[in-house]
Amino acid sequence: MLRRGPTVRPLRPAALDGALRLALADPLTTTLPGSRLAELRVNPGMLAREFSVLGGDAAPQAVLWGGANAGPVGGAGEDLDVLARSLASRRRTSSSLVGPRAAIERMWPVIALAWGRAREERWSQPLLEAVVAPAVVPEPTLRPARPGEEDAVFPAAVAMFREEVGSDPTAYDGGAGYHRRVAALIREGRTYVVTDEAGEVLFKADVGAGLGDVAQLHGVWVRPDQRGRGLARRAMAAVVEQVRRDHAGRVSLYVNDFNEPARRAYAAAGFRQAGELTTLLF
Repeated sequence: MLRRGPTVRPLRPAALDGALRLALADPLTTTLPGSRLAELRVNPGMLAREFSVLGGDAAPQAVLWGGANAGPVGGAGEDLDVLARSLASRRRTSSSLVGPRAAIERMWPVIALAWGRAREERWSQPLLEAVVAPAVVPEPTLRPARPGEEDAVFPAAVAMFREEVGSDPTAYDGGAGYHRRVAALIREGRTYVVTDEAGEVLFKADVGAGLGDVAQLHGVWVRPDQRGRGLARRAMAAVVEQVRRDHAGRVSLYVNDFNEPARRAYAAAGFRQAGELTTLLF
């Protein structure tokens, strides 16, 4: 009789604690999928649709995310091969494949056979953590965005998304869903801004995900006419201070390796490389 190999199955509520422990073993690397895992604790049906598990419930070998984004949590070697085959067997619904570079490099040849070419491949995205004192004075006007400022923040968020992701978040529903996301981040105190006297946003950054003691920054944007003036450096230094005060002790982000201006700004704000991620966009 042939023995079946390891299989990937939908993540049941009984396996959630084990999956979270796996993510928390390296929260800096797994902030994005781990944050989503924790968020879906109250929604078992959605949890099983977005996440799958390889191995026992109490101590899974690996977890596979297949929601708006896709990627592995934990796993190495043949475990990643199993996850890749599982993902390749499904219709692609994710807009990106993201994870540690070594893991994505191993998984992608199998997934690519089913999903086809990615729209854009960002193989080297340094994963940074704020670990040293900034080389600049933090921007004194940076503050959390306030409820009621959604309409001021929304155009900045859309501009950031178009520049960073290369697609338009207003294309499908006129931006209603994305506006709700912007409003939720503001309501939860996760958006930080610098504004001018007229209330227009000059700089913004969001705490896009959090896991354990790690808060991961997303959506960093500087208005084009303010670039090259040092605002990003000062504002990022202030963001680190305020995120540590408001959310978590460790502050991270990841950046495209080719974005030299951003990398210089983050270095001046005290960030140093702690890993490397890959994102493939579809």
